[in-house]
Amino acid sequence: MLDPTLAEKYFDQLYKDVNGYGVSNQARTEAGITEGLLYGELPFATWKAIVMRANPKHDGVFFDLGSGTGRVVLQSHLLFNFQKSVGVELLAGLHDKACDIAEKFAEEIEPLIRKEIGDRELHLFNESFFETDLREADLILLNHPLKDRDLFAKLEQKFLTQLKPGTKIITIIRALADPRFKSLGSEKYTFSWGESTAYFFEV
Repeated sequence: MLDPTLAEKYFDQLYKDVNGYGVSNQARTEAGITEGLLYGELPFATWKAIVMRANPKHDGVFFDLGSGTGRVVLQSHLLFNFQKSVGVELLAGLHDKACDIAEKFAEEIEPLIRKEIGDRELHLFNESFFETDLREADLILLNHPLKDRDLFAKLEQKFLTQLKPGTKIITIIRALADPRFKSLGSEKYTFSWGESTAYFFEV
């Protein structure tokens, strides 16, 4: 496992010149989308605290649904013992920026820490997460809830039918509503937009 201080140093190196909100606005404009999709960032310390609270399976598979510029995916790849970290992003502009950063990581940083991270995998997909196969997931993050409640309910049904028992789900701002999800509690954290609640569930 990579030393957390070193992981944060490399993470900051990758994202120091990235204006995620600017990239998001441009990506939405290019896609002709003016509403329904939200963008927000998890500070390094916040995501670290959330994962520690979630206590995911060692060497499990992590999915970030709506992964934006790949911040959480790259941080997870650097800091935690996930065998595979996967980002799924609908907007091509955000996905392309995430791929650029992942390429920079592979060229400049990964060779320096190969011994520490071993054979961990990092994957980025440009697609709707409604189309993503989540069967191998052990931990899922939904950073921003879908504003459309019908779509949110549809995603819950996807989780219930596709995820294996024991899979953990973290949602920010809005909790899963279906009583078939086991609640593991909630906690407030600081995000780029201010303080919000993270909800923890298990299938």
